[in-house]
Amino acid sequence: MRFWATLCAVVLCVLTAPTASAAAGQILVGGDRVTIGTRLCVIGFNAKTPGGARKIITTGACTGAGAPVTVVDAPADSTSTPLVRTGPSSTVVVRGATEAAVGTPVCRYGQTTGWRCGVVQAKNQTVNYPTGSVSGLTRTSICLEPGDPGGPVMAGNQAQGVLIGGSGNCSSGGTSYFVPVRQTLNTHGLVLYTG
Repeated sequence: MRFWATLCAVVLCVLTAPTASAAAGQILVGGDRVTIGTRLCVIGFNAKTPGGARKIITTGACTGAGAPVTVVDAPADSTSTPLVRTGPSSTVVVRGATEAAVGTPVCRYGQTTGWRCGVVQAKNQTVNYPTGSVSGLTRTSICLEPGDPGGPVMAGNQAQGVLIGGSGNCSSGGTSYFVPVRQTLNTHGLVLYTG
C-alpha cells in the first residue's frame, strides 16, 4: 500500500517548497499555511496554554520533530482564531473537541484538494511508515493527495485531529489517517481556540 504522507517525505517536501514569507499580521486559520522559522507549515488548529501563550498544532515535519504532530509558537505578529478553512473564502468556527464515534461523518481541508468528507472507519490504528510505526491514529474514508497532509479534520464544529497520511487519491477514493487532537492537547497541556 502506498502512503502519500510518508510521514516526513511528502509532507516535508510540500511544506518546505520555496514561497513568499507569511505577511505580517497574518490571521491564523486552520488549513492555511504559515511560516515558522524558515519553513512553510500548515496550521492544523490554533491552541493556547493555560497562561495564554499562543500555539499552533501542526505536523512534525514543520520543525523536523520525530513525532507526526507537534506544537509550535504562533508568530508574534499574527492573530490566532477558532476558525478552520472549508473553502477559499469560507470557514467553520471550532466549538470544541468532542471525539466522533466510528461511522460519524468527518471532513478535512487540504492544500491540494480543499474540503473533502468521509466517515470515521476505525480508531487506535497503527501505520508503518519508512521512518517507523505510528500508533493511536484514527482511520477515515476521506481521500487525500500529496500536499493535503497537515490539514485539520472536523466533525461538524468539533475538532478531530490533524491529517498525516493515507493511500489512494481523490479520483478513485482512498483511506486517510489523523492524529486525534485531544491526544495532542493532553500531551502538551493546551486548550483549543473556540468560538
